[in-house]
Amino acid sequence: MRLILVIALSLMALPSWANQLKSVRIWPSPDNTRVVLDMSSAPNFNYFTLTGPDRLVIDLKGASNAANLARIENNSELVRKIRQSTPLEKGGLRLVMDLSSAIKPVVFPLAPAGPYGHRLVIDLPYEEKRSAAAVQSTPVGGKGKGVVIAIDPGHGGEDPGSIGPRRTYEKRVTLAVSQKLAALIDREPGMRAVMTRRGDYFVDLNKRSEIARKAKADLLVSIHADSFHNSTPRGASVWVLSTNRANREMGSWLEKQEKQGELLGGVGKVLAESDPNPYLAQTFLDLSMDKSRAEGYDVSRQILRSMGKVARLHKKAPEHASLAVLKAPDIPSVLVETGFISNHAEEKLLATASYQDQLARAIFEGIRNYYRAHPTKGAMLTGKGQVSQPAATTRPAPVARQPVSQPRQAQSQPVVTNKMPATARDSGTASGSGAGVIKPYSAAAQESGAPVSSVGDYDKSRMLRHVVKRGESLSRLAEKHGVSQSTLVEINQLRSRDIQIGQTIYIPQQGQSRAAAPVRSDDKSQMIRHVVKRGESLSRLAEKHGLSQARLVEINKLKSRNIQVGQVLYIPQN
Repeated sequence: MRLILVIALSLMALPSWANQLKSVRIWPSPDNTRVVLDMSSAPNFNYFTLTGPDRLVIDLKGASNAANLARIENNSELVRKIRQSTPLEKGGLRLVMDLSSAIKPVVFPLAPAGPYGHRLVIDLPYEEKRSAAAVQSTPVGGKGKGVVIAIDPGHGGEDPGSIGPRRTYEKRVTLAVSQKLAALIDREPGMRAVMTRRGDYFVDLNKRSEIARKAKADLLVSIHADSFHNSTPRGASVWVLSTNRANREMGSWLEKQEKQGELLGGVGKVLAESDPNPYLAQTFLDLSMDKSRAEGYDVSRQILRSMGKVARLHKKAPEHASLAVLKAPDIPSVLVETGFISNHAEEKLLATASYQDQLARAIFEGIRNYYRAHPTKGAMLTGKGQVSQPAATTRPAPVARQPVSQPRQAQSQPVVTNKMPATARDSGTASGSGAGVIKPYSAAAQESGAPVSSVGDYDKSRMLRHVVKRGESLSRLAEKHGVSQSTLVEINQLRSRDIQIGQTIYIPQQGQSRAAAPVRSDDKSQMIRHVVKRGESLSRLAEKHGLSQARLVEINKLKSRNIQVGQVLYIPQN
C-alpha cells in the first residue's frame, strides 16, 4: 500500500505535458511556405491569426519545447521569425510566427511516415498576386515554341522519397539528374525544358501536371529512384499510366466541366459553353487520353533503349502502373526510375555526379530521338541539331466534321495536323488521337474547282459511304474492301493515313476505278505490307529485298531512317 502511494505521488510530481516539440523545419517554394513542427507524439493544437503586425499563433496543449528556435534554417520571405510566447494555459506551448504579410494558413497533423515521426504541418500560401506571378514566370509555349519538355524531380522538401543504406536521399538524386537533363534540353536547338521544382521543396502531385499544362508541354518526364525492402533488386525502368488509372482519371475529368477547356483547347470551350453532353465529352477526352498514352509509351521505349547503354535495366520494356503524376489525360507522361537506391552498388552510383551525367544524357537522347522521328508542332529536330519549322505549326483538338453534301467556303474548313509522319502511323487505329492533316472533301473539291460529288474521274455517288468506327484504320478498311490505301487517300483527299471516329470515307466498289487509270509504280496495293519487328532496321530490310534505303524512304515518305517496332512499311516486290 505504501509503495502504491509513493508511485502515485511521483506521477503527480511529473510535468502535465506529454508531448514535445523536437525541431522546426521551413520549406519555402514558389507558391507557399511550409513549416513543419516535429513532435514526439500526435499534437493537440489550436491556432489563430493576428494583424498589426501580421502573426500566426499556434497553441500546443500538453507540450514542451526542446527545439532551438533561434537556430532554425529559414529562407522564406514570408516567415520572419518563430518565437515562443506565454502559453494560454499552464502545461502548454505557444508559438508565434512573425509574418511579412497576412495569410490564410492551412494547418494539419501528419502521422509517422518514413524517417519522420508525428508532425504538425502549417502551409502558408502566398497572396494571389504573387502566386500568379510565380506561375507566369514559367515560360509558356507559343507560336514556334519548339518541343517543350516538363521535367519533374520526384519528392522534395519534407518528402525525402526513399533513403538508401548510406543515407542517400532520393529527393536529392532526382533534383540533380533533373537539373542536368534540363541543361541538356535547353542547349538543344528546338527544345526547351520546364521544371516542376527547382529546389528542395515539395510540390503537390496534382500541381506538377498543372505546371506542365500551363507551360504547354509536349511531354512530362518524372524522375525517381526505386526502392525495395531488401537490397537485391537493381536496375532502371520506365513507367507509363495503366489503362485502369487512365479510365478513372477520364471519369474524374468528365465531372469537371470547367476543366475541359484546358484539356481540349477550342473544342473544350465549345463543350463548356454548350448544353451538357457527356457522350460528346467522353469521346473527345477518350481521343486525348488514347493519344497521350500512345505517345508516352513510344517515348518510354526510346528512353529505355538509350538508358540500356549506360545502366542496367530492371525491365527491358515499359511498365504500367497507377501513378498520380502520370494521370494528365492531355499530356504524354513517363516516369523514369533511375535505379534502386536501396541497392548498395546503385546507391553509390546514383550519388555520383558522373553517373548522374550519364543518366541525364541517356534520358535526353531517348527524348530527342523520339522527337526527331516524330516532329512536333513547334519545330522539327534534325540529326545535325538544326531546327526547321513545319508549314503547319498548330495542332488543335479534333473537330466535328461537316457532311459532304453541305459545302462551305474552303477557308472556313478546319485543318487538323499531327506531328507524326504519315507512314509511321499506317497501323494506327481510329482512336481519334489528333489525326493527321485532314481536309474535308468539300473544301478540297472547291479548291480544285471540282463538283462536290466527285474528284477527278471518281464518281462518289456510286461509292460506299462509310462512317469510321472505333478501332478502324485506313489499312484495315483498304484490306477489307480490296483497295489500296493510296487509292483511299486520293479519293478522300487525305493528307495523312490517320482517320478519326465519325469521319466519312468513300470507298470504291470492286471493279470501280478511273477510266484508263495507269498502275503507278508506287501503288502500295502491289507491294508487301511489312510490320517492323524487334531488331530490324531500314538497312537490313533494304538489303533483304534488294532495294536501296532511299527507295524505301521515298515510298513510305519517311522523315528519317529510324523505324519503330510495329511500324508498317510498304516494300516493292522484285
